[in-house]
Amino acid sequence: MPQASAPASETGLDWLPGPPGDADPAFNGWWAAYDLADVCRLFGVWIVHAGKRILAVFDPTMEPELVAYASELLAEARPYLSAHMDKLPALAPAEAVEIIKDTMRAHKSLRFCRGEAGSRWPLYPKTWTAGQRATVQSLWFVAGPALDRDDFKGVDEK
Repeated sequence: MPQASAPASETGLDWLPGPPGDADPAFNGWWAAYDLADVCRLFGVWIVHAGKRILAVFDPTMEPELVAYASELLAEARPYLSAHMDKLPALAPAEAVEIIKDTMRAHKSLRFCRGEAGSRWPLYPKTWTAGQRATVQSLWFVAGPALDRDDFKGVDEK
């Protein structure tokens, strides 16, 4: 799967300020964000926002236990990150569609089927890791209706 995350120096959390005081209500959320930033740097995770949604785009080779740990940190950090949404990188729906198409080119077994009203739904290969599935799912959420409108030109279909 192509690397769906930003370059290693960009995690989406590089802007984090120093810690607030331990009496500050944001203290626990900041620490979760700080720990998440370490996971991002070490394992190629990218934290972005799409509208009001904060998402993690995982390195597809990431172990399921690390995906779960990063997801827990993100859940704990979400209130803090929501208060600083303007500092998170925005991922546009068209960019998410292009990453999905690159992934489909690299993994011919990743397919999308048509759901009700013509929307597309991912069909994951059975052998995929949690990181691979979580990455495509995050991108699918971001792509939204843009994915439904895309004709998938340039993606070889079986």
